[in-house]
Amino acid sequence: MIDATDGTSSYRYERKFTIPLPAVRNLASILRTSRFGFREIYSTRYVNNIYYDTPLFKFYGENMEGLSERKKIRIRWYGASELPSACRFEIKHKKGLVGFKDVVPATCAFNSSCGMPSLINVTVPDKFLHETVGLFPTLMNRYQRRYFLSMDGKFRATIDYELSYSHPSTAHRGGIGYFDNEAVLELKYDHEFDMDAAQVSKEIPFSFSKKSKYVTGVNIVYGC
Repeated sequence: MIDATDGTSSYRYERKFTIPLPAVRNLASILRTSRFGFREIYSTRYVNNIYYDTPLFKFYGENMEGLSERKKIRIRWYGASELPSACRFEIKHKKGLVGFKDVVPATCAFNSSCGMPSLINVTVPDKFLHETVGLFPTLMNRYQRRYFLSMDGKFRATIDYELSYSHPSTAHRGGIGYFDNEAVLELKYDHEFDMDAAQVSKEIPFSFSKKSKYVTGVNIVYGC
């Protein structure tokens, strides 16, 4: 299996589908037997994120209102849920269906026994420091992810399941999760293949969705 980056330096289109949990076990088979011949390209792994927002939850509001241009700021690491010593600092920009991520490796110096996982403890590159002013940790989330690639190499699909959300104050204990009752299938591709993506979508027998893990998590954890 080849490496999976979970990041890109170019614009790409994204389509999401929400999946009832009992149907997750059939998803891989649906992808493999479609005429696009998806195959699994990377080992399943846990993805961990801590999201950051303003005191008035500006980024949450942008996503709730469905603004065409919106962003999220987070750190991401893989594997164990314990706070890491190394992570990826990410700014995810979205314009409609088109996504773009600034992704840089970062080191972390979190207090492993208590406290909030502040960005002060993350080595954010100077060129992104202005993006982090006034932000504080608002959400921790975690899920398992499977990676697939279409036979022609044009489309990448990920299946995210066992989604859980926690208040960041529990991060030093690996999070105390509230579980989602849905899984998410994401279809990702370059903009020149957007017309073809409609044909791929027809072979996925689930609802197209604008579900945001960040919005879902904030709603669950804060009771919004």
